[in-house]
Amino acid sequence: MKRFAITTALISAATATALTLSSGAIFAQDKVDHSAHGGHSMSSAPWAMAYDAANAMMHEGMMITYSDNPDLDFARAMLAHHQGAVAMAQIQLEHGTDPEMRALAQAIIDAQAAEIAQMQAFIAKMGG
Repeated sequence: MKRFAITTALISAATATALTLSSGAIFAQDKVDHSAHGGHSMSSAPWAMAYDAANAMMHEGMMITYSDNPDLDFARAMLAHHQGAVAMAQIQLEHGTDPEMRALAQAIIDAQAAEIAQMQAFIAKMGG
């Protein structure tokens, strides 16, 4: 697979843009009830609130309106999932201090960049 060099700043911008979308053809607010994902404390720690927001946006983005194309639907749902992983990794880099977890977060950002670009290109090619 061809690797794409994308800076963390570009990933941040792309992730923020994609994750802030709350309407449109690829989102369906009533498809899946994720309330069973409970167990999150209602912490007021900045990192916890950031994780909760990123997780909520990821799950919202994964609630797509299905097309008649399973490949397109896969790419659209997985795009939000990968962008959510990048967002959470960025939160780890901003707030975390453990060298092992910081390295893992950076590796996640680096690995997801090429896959995000591939899915965005496929979605654009399919017109969806």
